[in-house]
Amino acid sequence: MDGNDFKRYTVILDGGSGVLFQPLDETKTYILSAKHVFYKKVEHDNGLDTKELKARINYSLSTDQGTPIEIEIKEGVNYYENDHADAAILVLEKNLAADQIFIDENCTAFNECLLCGYPKKISGNKNDRYSNRQISRKIDTTNNGYFRLETNFGNLNHEDIIGFSGGGILRLSNGVINIIGIQTSTITDYANGQIDVVPISRHIETVEKNNLSEMIPSFLKSFKFLKDKAFDISAGILDENISYTRKFLKEKTLGVIESDVTPIFIKNHFKERLLMNENGGVKLNDELIYLTWLEFLTLINIAKEIACSQNDLEKVFSMTRLLYKNTNDDWQSDNFLEDCLSSNYLGLNENGTVFIKTKSNPIAGNIAYYKLEKGSIVPRIDAFRKSYENGTLSVVDDVGRPVNDIRDFVFDKFNFVHFEYLKKYMLIENSENFKTYKKSNEHELLIKLKEEYGKVFGTQ
Repeated sequence: MDGNDFKRYTVILDGGSGVLFQPLDETKTYILSAKHVFYKKVEHDNGLDTKELKARINYSLSTDQGTPIEIEIKEGVNYYENDHADAAILVLEKNLAADQIFIDENCTAFNECLLCGYPKKISGNKNDRYSNRQISRKIDTTNNGYFRLETNFGNLNHEDIIGFSGGGILRLSNGVINIIGIQTSTITDYANGQIDVVPISRHIETVEKNNLSEMIPSFLKSFKFLKDKAFDISAGILDENISYTRKFLKEKTLGVIESDVTPIFIKNHFKERLLMNENGGVKLNDELIYLTWLEFLTLINIAKEIACSQNDLEKVFSMTRLLYKNTNDDWQSDNFLEDCLSSNYLGLNENGTVFIKTKSNPIAGNIAYYKLEKGSIVPRIDAFRKSYENGTLSVVDDVGRPVNDIRDFVFDKFNFVHFEYLKKYMLIENSENFKTYKKSNEHELLIKLKEEYGKVFGTQ
């Protein structure tokens, strides 16, 4: 996915624009827009014009802009608006595969955002009205809680904005689209490339007030959405050695999928204990967190010979912990070790194991790159240990604030293992140990996996 996909998520909505968004209910698609786009002006003889909600509205997808689709507006049925902001939601009873867009209530990188929509003032291809404008910075927050943003187009005036109303402020981040807010109306003489934006939190308010399907990804509803992506591993030229084991592990994910443990339960129950030294709740929607959890629980089920339920997870968390950090950084770098020191280990027993998942894998072929056992004598850790013992250890959290309450030197309490150790080292780097397993001796494979992963999870 790249910036070109912004167009696919942006729709024409009568004389304005909107943004496609698939909520938790995968049978529906939301069109997020500005409330005023759904209203028409009603003229009166006394000259005091009023506005009235339209009975019907047309929307057009980016791929077929010349073919509008008419839909009846039924307030409280398929149309919902915010009482205090220029924000509204039109609910379509169909899945338009708009599942790679996520909310971002904490954006600071406004210079990476684009205003996307269908302006009436067209330049270039008249059959394709889609356009975007680069955001340069956030100017301030207005009295009504809207953002005031500045585009890179200093001569952008009201006539240039018409049609963008309801269009999204979108940003590409980690291969998915983030929506920051919706462009609202501007006054006629508003110029200098500045626009006002309703933050996406206003649409979330509308969803919550009307008990609509949550604005979170559908994969949080059930692990079944991630099944095909689990244990997507390869041993290269030796891949045949693990082909049956890979198939076996994929089938074993059903034990997790059919249990009462769901991604949304994990997200809501463990919250900040899922992330490494991070406070941005929006990051809890990252698909990789829950794909890793599906694999994690599958391997625990094998080691314990029972399927974990919701009631089992606290006990699991007392023995082992899975922390995620959305980074490509070396997980044994100084900055990363500082994150380990200041993360949340509430409820983890001493001698427990902390598994860490990142976007990149350690260097292959050497177990030292995957594991930091309790009390490890590693130069980097030893330097931190000396500072801790001397009372001079200085650590900052994920947003640069000093952390002054490092009560325990966690590297002397817990084992730290990169999650890919469970797959890349134990399976791929040792693929020779699995080449004899087939359907005919599947039971022997289960015994081996139970033994190997039982050692790691402390069940042996």
